[in-house]
Amino acid sequence: MNCRFVSQQGHERLILVFAGWAMDDTPFRHLRREGYDIAVVWDYRDLNIDWSFTAPYCEICVVAWSLGVYASAVSTYGIDDRITRRVAVNGTLWPVDRLRGIPEEVFAGTHDALDSRQLRKFFRRMCGSAELFADFCTRMPDRPVDELRLELEAFYPLPLLQHSPVRRWDVAVIGTDDAIFPAVNQWRAWQGTPVDMMPRPHLIDLQEIIDRYTVDKHRVGSRFAHGRDSYEADAPVQARIAAEMEEALRSHGLDALMAERGARILEIGCGTGLLSRRLDALCHQRAHLELWDLVGPSPVAHRTFREVDAELELGRTPSHSFDIIVSASTVQWFNSPTRFLAQCSRILAHGGTLLMSTFVRGNLHEVYQATGRTLPLLSAAEWCSIVPDSFETVMARDYTHALEFSSPHDVFRHLRGTGVNSLGDSSDSNAAHMRRVLASYPCDLDGVYRATYRPFILLLKRK
Repeated sequence: MNCRFVSQQGHERLILVFAGWAMDDTPFRHLRREGYDIAVVWDYRDLNIDWSFTAPYCEICVVAWSLGVYASAVSTYGIDDRITRRVAVNGTLWPVDRLRGIPEEVFAGTHDALDSRQLRKFFRRMCGSAELFADFCTRMPDRPVDELRLELEAFYPLPLLQHSPVRRWDVAVIGTDDAIFPAVNQWRAWQGTPVDMMPRPHLIDLQEIIDRYTVDKHRVGSRFAHGRDSYEADAPVQARIAAEMEEALRSHGLDALMAERGARILEIGCGTGLLSRRLDALCHQRAHLELWDLVGPSPVAHRTFREVDAELELGRTPSHSFDIIVSASTVQWFNSPTRFLAQCSRILAHGGTLLMSTFVRGNLHEVYQATGRTLPLLSAAEWCSIVPDSFETVMARDYTHALEFSSPHDVFRHLRGTGVNSLGDSSDSNAAHMRRVLASYPCDLDGVYRATYRPFILLLKRK
């Protein structure tokens, strides 16, 4: 495999883009993401690669397209401990398969007839429309046809297999208009993985995917830090969630465990302390309560506080380090819910408890309608489906909580006060854009503007 950086600014986070068949880095040189360097991987005649160039990076996100899905799944074991998100785009773990990949006869036909004219026809089918094909022709890869034929042979009749493919994927993006990997085959292949169906051809704009499925954690931290003083006044939903989580601790007898001397409790994403102060009141003075957050200071001065990226710090924490882990309204900012649950299971003692809240799909749907932006949230059912077998689900509950405002301005003022406007892009903060957003914000028949939250609370017990 070959690899080349298309964006290298010295960030501590890396996005690895695994391109499809017949590609090089040329079609992807425009890719950018604030807070991340980006490198493109291609040429799958040999799936070996020296990953030493990733050593400076504390976090890696994989965005794999087409045959790059399989190539990434069998070649990234050496860096898996730093991969926090895997996004599959129009590809599967069965690259040549009648029901779960490219049908064998189609794949064989492409190989047998391959020449420069057939390659151009393939690119045209890949793009779907004449307009997209014309754009692709301005940044077309340049590789010899003989080399591309050998690359196909690496996948058929038997694909290269140096490891069993990694099966932990955070989302599979399926283009419903894909003429290469049939959408129905992709759907069958990704049963058990969260799926996002998009009306796109095989060639999907990977910039759109990167923007949608990777979190700019630096911006998240800076926006929440900026809104720290106003957060609690503007966060009645989060305050209610904290109260309900305290009640869940009490009703399941966990308050007694927290009151024991030597109990080990971790809060992930303590923020301004809406939940932290409740936990502190429940804990014995000699219990160990540790608080983590992306930004400081500590909301409970006499407890241990660590300013860390919790998603990464979980992977560095020794197994069986805590008896209880709690996290309120935080995990929606993580790249990988699946990895979060797996790491919590690992660092909990046997019999330990994870109590978490987040927001699920449909959260702030009015804001999405006006801006077109949303976090890549899971549904409540999808959260339940990714719970590791090492956990017993004690409670799983989602509900809605709508806040009412007299104008769209008040809605976005509320969002700024809670840091949620980190969904936005500073380049879009001009007056004309804001006028369009405010004009398109939905108003109910009673003349009220609403912001509807969809909280989800999950209580898991380690077996």
